[in-house]
Amino acid sequence: MPRKTNPQLLLSLAESDAGAYCFTVSELTERLQTLITEDDILGNPLVVQGEVSNVKISSRGHLYFTLKDEEATIKAKMWASQVKLLPFDLEDGMAVYLTGHLEIYAPHGEYSLTARKLEPVGVGSLQLAFQQIKEKLEAEGLFLDEFKKPLPEFPMRLGIITSSTGSVIHDMLRVIRNKNPLVHVLLHPVKVQGEGAAQEISAAIQELNHDRHALDVLLIARGGGSFEDLFCFSDESVVRAIFASRVPVITGIGHEPDFSLADAVADHSASTPTAAAEAAVPDIELLQQTVTYYHATLIDSFTQQWEQAEQRFDYATTAFLETMQHLLKNADQNIRRLSGEMEALSPLNTLSRGYVLATQEGVPVMSIDQLQLKTLIQLQFHDGKATCEVQTLDQTTP
Repeated sequence: MPRKTNPQLLLSLAESDAGAYCFTVSELTERLQTLITEDDILGNPLVVQGEVSNVKISSRGHLYFTLKDEEATIKAKMWASQVKLLPFDLEDGMAVYLTGHLEIYAPHGEYSLTARKLEPVGVGSLQLAFQQIKEKLEAEGLFLDEFKKPLPEFPMRLGIITSSTGSVIHDMLRVIRNKNPLVHVLLHPVKVQGEGAAQEISAAIQELNHDRHALDVLLIARGGGSFEDLFCFSDESVVRAIFASRVPVITGIGHEPDFSLADAVADHSASTPTAAAEAAVPDIELLQQTVTYYHATLIDSFTQQWEQAEQRFDYATTAFLETMQHLLKNADQNIRRLSGEMEALSPLNTLSRGYVLATQEGVPVMSIDQLQLKTLIQLQFHDGKATCEVQTLDQTTP
């Protein structure tokens, strides 16, 4: 409590200050804090509008800034526990509504605002967060078509990320079973709105990308809702998880007019969850028709190739036979010619003209010098042989 000034001090005070109260700095600060706390207006939560400047974040995550208008400024802060819940990034020059309370910081003798909530002026906080995330990721190229993966033509293993309750999953399963009952479905249930939903969705995307699940395509879906309900599908962690997904992603979030950043980054975006299921699974009848068509085409192609092969074989056989006949004819002519030549050179022909071939022990006798008296020689006539004994030797003088 403030106290009356010591009478001794009144002697040194101006006459007009004779009735003044004397405070210590701490007492005055406490008095002001009490007045603020007990005030019907200032003691209650306040909403203050102003422009943000000098935004700083401490190493502990606390947010410090100045709130100002054209005529005044006031310091403000937001504790880290509340900053974590802030959906958008606070920036200099941003006009906001601050909801919080007024307090005096005794060590500095300053009054300031402690914020528990911040909302941008003229646009909702989630709309601003949506725009900030969109601009940031768009600048990084996450929404470009060149990064979108093609959907598999005949997927056999699907992963679905959605709530395990409600009509959405039942409608999707009905569509999948009707179109292709052979497809295997793996459901990963998650929260699809509210606190913690974005973290569950992004974690589910990462989990279903594991090789042990061997998925061909991934569906992310939920039914309709407000912008706030669907905002978890525009959370930066979800968008980045979809972009990083090795498995192609199809989104079916909300209804026709609804749009999330998950739709922008997905490899294929459908207007509804059931439309996403339709896009993911090929009709089994169409698959059968395709198989039948390719089977018939394959048979026709094989038959045509077989007929062409037969034609080529027949042509090659005919050409081969003609060539062989020509070669055989030439060979026969050559054989006849060579036979005639050999026959003309044969000793037998010479013998038929009255000549005799003399041999001694199988060696032709070419000179009388090879012979001795009383030796035996063989005489080969054209029509037989004879053995003779040499009786005389009469060598002709050249």
